[in-house]
Amino acid sequence: MSHDKIYSEVLLDHYRHPRHSGELTNPDISMDGANPMCGDEITMYASVEDGTLVDVAFRSTACAICTASASMFCEMAKGKDFDHIHQHDQLMRKLMHGEKLEHDERRALADMNSLEGVSKLPVRVKCAMLVWETWELMKQKLKEINKV
Repeated sequence: MSHDKIYSEVLLDHYRHPRHSGELTNPDISMDGANPMCGDEITMYASVEDGTLVDVAFRSTACAICTASASMFCEMAKGKDFDHIHQHDQLMRKLMHGEKLEHDERRALADMNSLEGVSKLPVRVKCAMLVWETWELMKQKLKEINKV
């Protein structure tokens, strides 16, 4: 697969100018995630209220795919309820497994569609999904501390 198919302009823009990059002041929770396959490391920060992700941010030392995916995740998730985020999680998993998406599903994914080429490279799928896996761990921890 050629690099131009993987590294689209949208993906590169999210990598070069990540949205919601940095730490939150007084987050309710933070969670670390790592991908030992390529060395990606991410820390997510979240403020939660009544089942809504009021604010979210991340710091990463990661490849372009991982950083762009984290930027896209934060852009999609900020201000949204957990059900909305879960629906997008399911769509991302379909996209990464190379499953056919309906027009409305593609529209819902917005910039995340730029990660579609990654699905052809299984090792890189882990890069794209690290933020989503870290979110799942964060969500479990939030349930344990009764924030959800």
